[in-house]
Amino acid sequence: MRNPLLAAARVVASGRFVTRWTFVAIAVLSLTVVAPLPAGLSIAERVGISALTAIAFAAPWATVALAERRISRASGRALLVGTTLVVTALARPVVQDAVSSALSLPIPGPEALAFRAATNLAVWTIALLGTAALVDAARSTRETNALLREVLAQWRAADTRAHDYAARARRDLDDAARVLGAERPPTLDAVRALASDARAQAHALTARAHENVDTAPETRTSPRPGRGDRTPSSRAPRSRTLRLPPVALTAAIYAVAVMPYALRSVPPAELVQGLLVCLACGAAGDLLVRLPTLRRHRAATARAYAAVTLLTGVVLSAVAVAQGVPLSAAVVPALVYPALALALTAARGGRYALRRERRRLSAAVTDRARADDLETRRFRGALLAAAERLHRDVQGETVSFALTHPDATPVEIATFLASMRSVATDVRGALDAPVTETPVGLDALVQTWGRAMPVRARGDDDVERVLRTDPALARNVVEVVAEGLLNAAKHAHERRADVDVRVVATAAGPRLRVEVVSPGAPPPRAQLRAGSRVHALGARLVAAPEATALVAVFAVAPGSVVSTEHAPRRRKEPA
Repeated sequence: MRNPLLAAARVVASGRFVTRWTFVAIAVLSLTVVAPLPAGLSIAERVGISALTAIAFAAPWATVALAERRISRASGRALLVGTTLVVTALARPVVQDAVSSALSLPIPGPEALAFRAATNLAVWTIALLGTAALVDAARSTRETNALLREVLAQWRAADTRAHDYAARARRDLDDAARVLGAERPPTLDAVRALASDARAQAHALTARAHENVDTAPETRTSPRPGRGDRTPSSRAPRSRTLRLPPVALTAAIYAVAVMPYALRSVPPAELVQGLLVCLACGAAGDLLVRLPTLRRHRAATARAYAAVTLLTGVVLSAVAVAQGVPLSAAVVPALVYPALALALTAARGGRYALRRERRRLSAAVTDRARADDLETRRFRGALLAAAERLHRDVQGETVSFALTHPDATPVEIATFLASMRSVATDVRGALDAPVTETPVGLDALVQTWGRAMPVRARGDDDVERVLRTDPALARNVVEVVAEGLLNAAKHAHERRADVDVRVVATAAGPRLRVEVVSPGAPPPRAQLRAGSRVHALGARLVAAPEATALVAVFAVAPGSVVSTEHAPRRRKEPA
C-alpha cells in the first residue's frame, strides 16, 4: 500500500493478524526489550518474570486468533484486534508487577507506571503490526507465486483447451445430425417429434457456443508443478524500482523502538535531545535523497540513500557516546538504523512489486481468455449457424408441415422427412464450412434504435471488413452495442447515445474497440451483472466526464485488417 496507515488498517482487519509468528515476537520482545525491571535482579529472575508475563500477554492473543477468523465484518475484526492491542499493552506493566510481587521480588516505583504503560503501547504496537505486515507480505508472495504457476499452466494448456473445445463442438454437431438423420415412421407424430428434437438440439448447440472454453473438467491443469518444474516465470516477483519509506518514518520507528533502552541509561533532558537529533537527521536524509537531480537516476538514489542512512546511524552513535553511553551500546544505532531503513525500503519495494505483478497477471489472464475466444471463435460461429439452421429450417418447416398438411399421406410425410435428413449433412459439416454472413447487422441495429432516440454511429472500412469476415465477432459486437443502447434508453439522463466502433493498433496486435456513450454519470456502484453475456465478453462500465460508457475490446483474427493507421475514416450520420 502507498499509505502506511492504510496498510496497517488492512492488516488489522484482514482476519489473520494473529499468526504463530505473533507469539514468537511476544516471546522475543518480552525477554529482550520491554522492561525496565529494578536493578539487582539476577538474570534468572529477569527471565522468569519476563517469561511469565509473556505467557499472560499471549493468552488473550490466542483467543483473538480464534475469534478474528470467525468474524465476517472487517470493522468487527479491526475493533477486536485494536482493543486487544491497546488493553494488553497498557496492562502489561501491571501484570509484570503482579508477577514480581507474587515471586516476592522488587518492583519499579509507581511514579514510572504511566510512562511504562505508554512505552509498552508504542513498542508493542510497532512490533505486532510489523510482524503482521511481514507475515502478510510473505503470504502475498506465496499467493502471487501460485498465481504465476497457474497462469503458466494455463498458457501451456491453451492449445489443448482449443482442441478439446473443437472436439466437443464436433461431437455435438454429430449428435444433432444423427438425431435429424434417424429413420422415422411416416406419421405426423414423427414429424412433431422431429420438431421437438430439433429444438432441443438447437438449444444444446447454442449453449455449447456460449460455453466458457475452460469449463470442462478434463481441460483443467493443476497449477502446482513438481520439484523439478522450476521456471523463471514461477519465481517470486522482484522489484526493480526503489521505493523509499515516507519522510522521517524510519527515524520515528527507531526512536520509539529504542526508547525503553534509553530510559535506563540516559537522563530525560539528554533523551529528548537525542530524539530530536534522530528525527532531524532522519528527515533531512530522507528529503535529501528525494532531490530531483537524484530521483532521475535509480542507482544514484540507492547509493545516496544507503550513505545517508549509514551516516545517520553514525551520528546517532556519536550522540550516544557524547551522552556517556558505553561503547558496546553506543554502536547499536550505527548498525540498527541502516538495517531498519533497508527493511522498510525492501518491504515497500516488495509490496510495489506484488501490486505491479498482480496487475500484469490480471492483464495476462484477460489476454489469455481473449486468445481462447479468438482460437475458438470459428467453432462458436459454426455452432450458432447450425443452431439457427435447426431452429429455422428444421423446427420451422416441421411445424409448418404439420399445420398445413393435417391429412398428409405416408408418401408425402416420407418425402418431407427425407428432405429434412439432407439438413443433417449440412449440420455435420458446419465446422468445415461455417457460414460467413452476419445474421444481425450493426447498421440495422443502430437504425432500429435510431427510430426511438438519436444515435450517432462512427466506424470505418476496417471495422466493416473485420465484421464481414468474422461473423462470431460481429455477434459479440452487436450484443455489446445492443446492451449499451438499451442502457442508454433506460438510464441515461438524456435519451441519446454515441456508438464508436474502431480498430486500434496495440503492441499485441490490432484490437476492435466498441464504445457506447450516453449522457450522465452512472449511479454509485453501478456495474454489469456478473452473469450477463456482455460481462462474459469483457465489457465494462466506465465513468467519463458527465457521461457513462460501455466499453469492450476484442481481439481481431490475423488477416482481417489491412491497415489500422491509414484507412480512410467514414463517419455515419446520426440515425
